[in-house]
Amino acid sequence: WTPRGWVNADSLELKQLRGKVVLLRFISDDTTGADAIGELYRVYHPRGLAVVGMYAPSPMPAETSVDHVRQLASAHGFEFPIGVDSHWETLNRYWIDQGDSELTSATFVIDGKGIVRYIQPDGQYDKNSSNRAMRKEYEKLEKAIETLLKSE
Repeated sequence: WTPRGWVNADSLELKQLRGKVVLLRFISDDTTGADAIGELYRVYHPRGLAVVGMYAPSPMPAETSVDHVRQLASAHGFEFPIGVDSHWETLNRYWIDQGDSELTSATFVIDGKGIVRYIQPDGQYDKNSSNRAMRKEYEKLEKAIETLLKSE
């Protein structure tokens, strides 16, 4: 990845996470999924999950300050590292140029060898949602994380 700055970290190279299960979530100013990401971090980070956010402004790339992303992280209580991907370089590498979607809130679960093992494409998941589909998506994401944590 190639962020233009970091929040909650001085910098973070992907190679530093080798051997760890990583949840990579592309986020924007849309608050959908913020509570779920925070919950996954609180539950699974102590068990070895590395959570990394990548801020990709939506609906289109735009210069974004680290201060803006810092305020967003603070407002949601995010304690994990968040890269600033203002021009979507990282998002394009992971998703938009490769995937079949224009959504910018994708979530990836990556194993300790760096292989993407699970993709949740739209950020629509929530453990406590009244929407059954969102609860099911959360359960699938959680199962992928648990499976990889047990095998690492």
